[in-house]
Amino acid sequence: HVYDGHLTTGIFGTRFLLDVLSRFGQENVAYEIVNQTTFPGWGYMLANGATTLWEHWELSENTYSHNHPMFGSVSEWFFKWLAGIQQAEGSVGFEQIIIHPVLPQGLTWVKASHRSVRGEIISEWYRQGNRFELDLYIPVNTSATVFLPALEMESIREGGKNLSKVSEVDIVAVKSDHCVLRIGSGTYHFSSGIR
Repeated sequence: HVYDGHLTTGIFGTRFLLDVLSRFGQENVAYEIVNQTTFPGWGYMLANGATTLWEHWELSENTYSHNHPMFGSVSEWFFKWLAGIQQAEGSVGFEQIIIHPVLPQGLTWVKASHRSVRGEIISEWYRQGNRFELDLYIPVNTSATVFLPALEMESIREGGKNLSKVSEVDIVAVKSDHCVLRIGSGTYHFSSGIR
């Protein structure tokens, strides 16, 4: 945190920064960067009245565009990592979905949807203390691999039922801080114990 949680990347590095940080377990650093309200950063734009992304980090009266996609990777990060909605590698048109939300400190809920060619995908999660809840809608004729934050298998519920009693959910792997599940299309309500 040499630069007090600010970006030091240029236009090429910024495109990949949040994705790489989140992919390698540094979602707290990514979240800190996104929320900086001092120059330079996305939060700085918001603090200065922005309703779109600017072409340049600095506020300008008429030199730079105030509606420019160059720093739009933050929008992708919201869906791909905060909501966790991703397309599985090798999948076409979101036939195979990955739900892999990250939970940066200080963020207590996320709600997002993505309209794929196969239908709307919805991911909504809440965190309160040591409880985590994830509501999902997976469209017809698709399936999803869910990376569910959880400390213990015994704490995981779907629709209030222990996973062993839910035939629509397959347990793929159990890790120290999450469980990997396989689900088909439908509506799901997962809950688990977290740190």
